[in-house]
Amino acid sequence: MEERITKQELMKLYGVDRVTIEEWRKNLGLPLIRISSHSKYIRKKDLIEWENSLIGSSGKIGSEN
Repeated sequence: MEERITKQELMKLYGVDRVTIEEWRKNLGLPLIRISSHSKYIRKKDLIEWENSLIGSSGKIGSEN
């Protein structure tokens, strides 16, 4: 089974709140998988691909540039 990271783990990993994670999902295409209204996660490989897609476009995750 592929390694999964919960929304709460993402918040801790990046030092951001849930609102920021949702903004990344809506505005930057963070590929969260929704199991229920209270259960969301991302596959580790999808997170790495998403991060790599941002490199060079803005230079920083969540950047307003």
